[in-house]
Amino acid sequence: MGCATGIVKYFVFLANLIFALIGLALIILGILFKLNITEVTRVIPDNFKIAPILSIVIGSVIFITAFLGCCGAVKESPCMLTTYSIVLLTIFIIQVAIGVYAFLQIKNEGQLRQTISININRTFQDGTPGAIETRDATQRWLQCCGANGPDEYSTKPSSCCAHDPCPSVNNPMYVEGCSDKLYSFLVSKSQLIASIAIGVAAIEIIGAIFGLCLSSSIRNHYRRHMYA
Repeated sequence: MGCATGIVKYFVFLANLIFALIGLALIILGILFKLNITEVTRVIPDNFKIAPILSIVIGSVIFITAFLGCCGAVKESPCMLTTYSIVLLTIFIIQVAIGVYAFLQIKNEGQLRQTISININRTFQDGTPGAIETRDATQRWLQCCGANGPDEYSTKPSSCCAHDPCPSVNNPMYVEGCSDKLYSFLVSKSQLIASIAIGVAAIEIIGAIFGLCLSSSIRNHYRRHMYA
Protein backbone atom coordinates (compact mmCIF):
# COMPACT_ATOMS: atom_id res chain seq x y z
CA MET A 1 0.00 0.00 0.00
CA GLY A 2 1.11 3.56 -0.73
CA CYS A 3 1.95 6.35 1.65
CA ALA A 4 -1.51 7.96 1.28
CA THR A 5 -3.23 4.68 2.16
CA GLY A 6 -1.00 4.30 5.21
CA ILE A 7 -1.93 7.81 6.37
CA VAL A 8 -5.64 7.01 5.93
CA LYS A 9 -5.17 3.78 7.88
CA TYR A 10 -3.65 5.58 10.86
CA PHE A 11 -6.27 8.34 10.65
CA VAL A 12 -9.06 5.73 10.78
CA PHE A 13 -7.41 4.08 13.77
CA LEU A 14 -6.97 7.38 15.67
CA ALA A 15 -10.47 8.58 14.78
CA ASN A 16 -11.95 5.36 16.13
CA LEU A 17 -9.91 5.64 19.28
CA ILE A 18 -11.58 9.03 19.81
CA PHE A 19 -14.99 7.48 19.00
CA ALA A 20 -14.37 4.76 21.59
CA LEU A 21 -13.62 7.38 24.26
CA ILE A 22 -16.72 9.39 23.26
CA GLY A 23 -18.87 6.26 23.45
CA LEU A 24 -17.44 5.39 26.86
CA ALA A 25 -18.09 8.95 28.07
CA LEU A 26 -21.74 8.76 26.91
CA ILE A 27 -22.21 5.46 28.75
CA ILE A 28 -20.70 6.87 31.96
CA LEU A 29 -22.78 10.08 31.77
CA GLY A 30 -25.98 8.13 31.22
CA ILE A 31 -25.26 5.79 34.13
CA LEU A 32 -24.29 8.67 36.46
CA PHE A 33 -27.50 10.51 35.59
CA LYS A 34 -29.62 7.44 36.28
CA LEU A 35 -27.86 6.80 39.61
CA ASN A 36 -27.52 10.31 41.01
CA ILE A 37 -30.55 12.31 39.87
CA THR A 38 -33.34 9.80 40.38
CA GLU A 39 -34.91 11.96 43.11
CA VAL A 40 -35.74 14.79 40.70
CA THR A 41 -36.86 12.80 37.66
CA ARG A 42 -40.54 13.33 38.48
CA VAL A 43 -40.21 17.10 37.78
CA ILE A 44 -38.42 16.57 34.46
CA PRO A 45 -40.69 16.39 31.36
CA ASP A 46 -41.18 12.90 29.92
CA ASN A 47 -39.48 13.92 26.65
CA PHE A 48 -36.20 14.41 28.52
CA LYS A 49 -36.38 11.35 30.80
CA ILE A 50 -35.33 9.08 27.94
CA ALA A 51 -32.08 11.06 27.42
CA PRO A 52 -29.93 8.98 29.87
CA ILE A 53 -31.13 5.71 28.30
CA LEU A 54 -30.41 7.04 24.81
CA SER A 55 -26.98 8.17 26.01
CA ILE A 56 -26.17 4.65 27.26
CA VAL A 57 -27.52 2.92 24.13
CA ILE A 58 -25.85 5.28 21.63
CA GLY A 59 -22.61 5.25 23.65
CA SER A 60 -22.56 1.44 23.60
CA VAL A 61 -23.18 1.31 19.84
CA ILE A 62 -20.48 3.93 19.17
CA PHE A 63 -18.00 2.09 21.41
CA ILE A 64 -18.60 -1.28 19.68
CA THR A 65 -18.48 0.35 16.22
CA ALA A 66 -15.23 2.14 17.07
CA PHE A 67 -13.72 -1.15 18.23
CA LEU A 68 -14.75 -2.70 14.91
CA GLY A 69 -13.14 0.17 13.01
CA CYS A 70 -9.89 -0.08 14.97
CA CYS A 71 -9.67 -3.83 14.35
CA GLY A 72 -10.49 -3.36 10.67
CA ALA A 73 -7.76 -0.74 10.26
CA VAL A 74 -5.13 -2.77 12.12
CA LYS A 75 -5.97 -6.09 10.42
CA GLU A 76 -6.58 -4.38 7.07
CA SER A 77 -9.90 -6.20 6.71
CA PRO A 78 -12.12 -4.78 3.90
CA CYS A 79 -15.18 -6.58 5.31
CA MET A 80 -14.78 -5.10 8.79
CA LEU A 81 -14.05 -1.62 7.39
CA THR A 82 -17.10 -1.70 5.10
CA THR A 83 -19.34 -2.90 7.94
CA TYR A 84 -17.88 -0.22 10.19
CA SER A 85 -18.59 2.53 7.62
CA ILE A 86 -22.19 1.37 7.06
CA VAL A 87 -22.89 1.24 10.81
CA LEU A 88 -21.28 4.68 11.26
CA LEU A 89 -23.50 6.18 8.55
CA THR A 90 -26.54 4.55 10.17
CA ILE A 91 -25.60 6.08 13.54
CA PHE A 92 -25.22 9.45 11.82
CA ILE A 93 -28.74 9.23 10.35
CA ILE A 94 -30.18 8.25 13.76
CA GLN A 95 -28.34 11.14 15.44
CA VAL A 96 -29.74 13.59 12.89
CA ALA A 97 -33.28 12.27 13.51
CA ILE A 98 -32.88 12.57 17.29
CA GLY A 99 -31.34 16.03 16.91
CA VAL A 100 -34.25 17.26 14.77
CA TYR A 101 -36.75 15.86 17.30
CA ALA A 102 -34.92 17.51 20.23
CA PHE A 103 -34.71 20.81 18.32
CA LEU A 104 -38.45 20.79 17.65
CA GLN A 105 -39.16 20.04 21.31
CA ILE A 106 -37.03 22.98 22.47
CA LYS A 107 -38.40 25.33 19.81
CA ASN A 108 -41.90 24.70 21.19
CA GLU A 109 -41.08 26.96 24.13
CA GLY A 110 -44.66 27.46 25.32
CA GLN A 111 -45.46 23.76 25.59
CA LEU A 112 -42.13 22.95 27.25
CA ARG A 113 -42.58 25.71 29.85
CA GLN A 114 -46.15 24.58 30.51
CA THR A 115 -45.12 20.94 30.95
CA ILE A 116 -42.32 21.90 33.37
CA SER A 117 -44.63 24.20 35.33
CA ILE A 118 -47.30 21.49 35.66
CA ASN A 119 -44.76 18.88 36.85
CA ILE A 120 -43.11 21.28 39.32
CA ASN A 121 -46.38 22.58 40.78
CA ARG A 122 -47.90 19.11 41.10
CA THR A 123 -44.83 17.79 42.92
CA PHE A 124 -44.27 20.84 45.15
CA GLN A 125 -47.93 20.93 46.24
CA ASP A 126 -47.94 17.24 47.10
CA GLY A 127 -47.36 16.83 50.85
CA THR A 128 -46.25 13.19 50.77
CA PRO A 129 -42.75 12.36 52.07
CA GLY A 130 -41.57 11.31 48.60
CA ALA A 131 -42.76 14.56 47.02
CA ILE A 132 -41.15 16.65 49.79
CA GLU A 133 -37.87 14.79 49.26
CA THR A 134 -38.11 15.48 45.52
CA ARG A 135 -38.90 19.16 46.16
CA ASP A 136 -35.89 19.59 48.47
CA ALA A 137 -33.58 17.71 46.09
CA THR A 138 -34.76 19.88 43.18
CA GLN A 139 -34.30 23.14 45.10
CA ARG A 140 -30.78 22.20 46.21
CA TRP A 141 -29.83 20.93 42.74
CA LEU A 142 -31.11 23.99 40.84
CA GLN A 143 -30.56 26.50 43.69
CA CYS A 144 -34.15 27.72 43.48
CA CYS A 145 -37.04 28.18 45.88
CA GLY A 146 -40.67 27.32 45.24
CA ALA A 147 -42.28 26.50 41.93
CA ASN A 148 -42.42 30.17 40.95
CA GLY A 149 -40.53 31.87 43.78
CA PRO A 150 -40.04 31.87 47.59
CA ASP A 151 -43.24 33.88 48.21
CA GLU A 152 -45.23 30.66 47.83
CA TYR A 153 -44.02 29.45 51.24
CA SER A 154 -45.31 30.73 54.54
CA THR A 155 -42.53 28.75 56.23
CA LYS A 156 -39.42 28.53 54.10
CA PRO A 157 -37.88 25.01 53.84
CA SER A 158 -34.16 24.72 54.58
CA SER A 159 -33.56 23.58 50.97
CA CYS A 160 -34.26 27.17 49.85
CA CYS A 161 -30.77 28.05 51.14
CA ALA A 162 -27.33 26.56 50.79
CA HIS A 163 -27.38 25.41 54.44
CA ASP A 164 -29.17 25.90 57.77
CA PRO A 165 -30.36 28.21 59.27
CA CYS A 166 -32.38 29.46 56.32
CA PRO A 167 -32.36 32.34 55.73
CA SER A 168 -29.60 34.06 57.72
CA VAL A 169 -27.17 36.95 57.30
CA ASN A 170 -24.52 34.88 55.51
CA ASN A 171 -26.96 32.39 54.03
CA PRO A 172 -29.36 34.20 51.67
CA MET A 173 -32.39 32.50 50.23
CA TYR A 174 -32.60 31.47 46.59
CA VAL A 175 -34.90 33.95 44.84
CA GLU A 176 -35.63 32.24 41.51
CA GLY A 177 -38.51 29.83 41.01
CA CYS A 178 -37.71 26.22 40.09
CA SER A 179 -39.89 26.22 36.95
CA ASP A 180 -37.78 28.92 35.28
CA LYS A 181 -34.52 27.42 36.54
CA LEU A 182 -35.37 23.94 35.25
CA TYR A 183 -36.41 25.32 31.86
CA SER A 184 -33.16 27.31 31.54
CA PHE A 185 -31.13 24.26 32.62
CA LEU A 186 -32.75 21.92 30.08
CA VAL A 187 -32.43 24.42 27.21
CA SER A 188 -28.77 25.25 27.96
CA LYS A 189 -27.77 21.59 28.32
CA SER A 190 -29.69 20.64 25.18
CA GLN A 191 -27.85 23.34 23.21
CA LEU A 192 -24.51 22.08 24.56
CA ILE A 193 -25.35 18.48 23.66
CA ALA A 194 -26.50 19.60 20.19
CA SER A 195 -23.19 21.39 19.58
CA ILE A 196 -21.21 18.31 20.66
CA ALA A 197 -23.44 16.07 18.52
CA ILE A 198 -22.79 18.22 15.43
CA GLY A 199 -19.03 17.92 15.99
CA VAL A 200 -19.25 14.15 16.51
CA ALA A 201 -21.48 13.78 13.42
CA ALA A 202 -18.93 15.62 11.26
CA ILE A 203 -16.16 13.29 12.48
CA GLU A 204 -18.44 10.29 11.84
CA ILE A 205 -18.99 11.29 8.22
CA ILE A 206 -15.25 11.77 7.68
CA GLY A 207 -14.52 8.46 9.43
CA ALA A 208 -17.09 6.61 7.30
CA ILE A 209 -15.70 8.06 4.05
CA PHE A 210 -12.12 7.26 5.05
CA GLY A 211 -13.18 3.75 6.10
CA LEU A 212 -14.73 3.09 2.68
CA CYS A 213 -11.70 4.57 0.92
CA LEU A 214 -9.34 2.40 2.97
CA SER A 215 -11.47 -0.70 2.33
CA SER A 216 -11.44 -0.02 -1.42
CA SER A 217 -7.67 0.60 -1.39
CA ILE A 218 -7.00 -2.67 0.46
CA ARG A 219 -9.21 -4.62 -2.00
CA ASN A 220 -7.37 -3.09 -4.96
CA HIS A 221 -4.04 -3.93 -3.32
CA TYR A 222 -5.10 -7.58 -2.89
CA ARG A 223 -6.31 -7.77 -6.52
CA ARG A 224 -3.04 -6.40 -7.86
CA HIS A 225 -1.07 -9.00 -5.91
CA MET A 226 -3.50 -11.76 -6.93
CA TYR A 227 -3.14 -11.07 -10.67
CA ALA A 228 0.51 -10.05 -10.56
